[in-house]
Amino acid sequence: SIVGTVGYKENNKFHVIAMSVKFHDTRSMIDGQIHDIHKVSEDITWVKNDLESQLDGRKLHDVCIAAAGRVLKTAVGIGEYEFSENTAITSEHIHSIELLGVEKAHDQIFEELTTDDEQTKFYCVGYTAIKYFLNDYEISNLEGHKGHKIRTEVLATFLPEEVVNSLYSAVELAGLYVSNLTLEPIAAIELAIPE
Repeated sequence: SIVGTVGYKENNKFHVIAMSVKFHDTRSMIDGQIHDIHKVSEDITWVKNDLESQLDGRKLHDVCIAAAGRVLKTAVGIGEYEFSENTAITSEHIHSIELLGVEKAHDQIFEELTTDDEQTKFYCVGYTAIKYFLNDYEISNLEGHKGHKIRTEVLATFLPEEVVNSLYSAVELAGLYVSNLTLEPIAAIELAIPE
């Protein structure tokens, strides 16, 4: 099925103002892999039009999508950085070590590929920092602290590039622009489970 939701965020709570569901009437998508881009795009267009009618004709342009997939690959990567002197940790430092962790996770996925899979390129569709460390001590939030070494363990999830490309193609054929991509379980957790 394709589910479309429109809403707004207020005080860290998401308020739904319109929702639409369209079940596939053919096997155009199986286990998160699009088999018929044009048919899936028609279903996306149907959901988009239904949402716009609920919004008194207001046009939708950008969309955040949540991908499913039977071919997900997940790995843990460690990103770390040492400073030459005690340094105040900023959000840029944190983002940098997270991306280093994603890169290490990607390297791990690539090392585990069989010779049949070696031509497959994998795209990161979601990651989360599991732990942060300041000077080798675990800490929940690095920002603002001073230290000489920061580290994170990142859980990153990847989909084959062709799965991601087919999702983007179907969405673009429906006249929408993908502004964000995540995974269905991550999207569900964000809405259903408090931090």
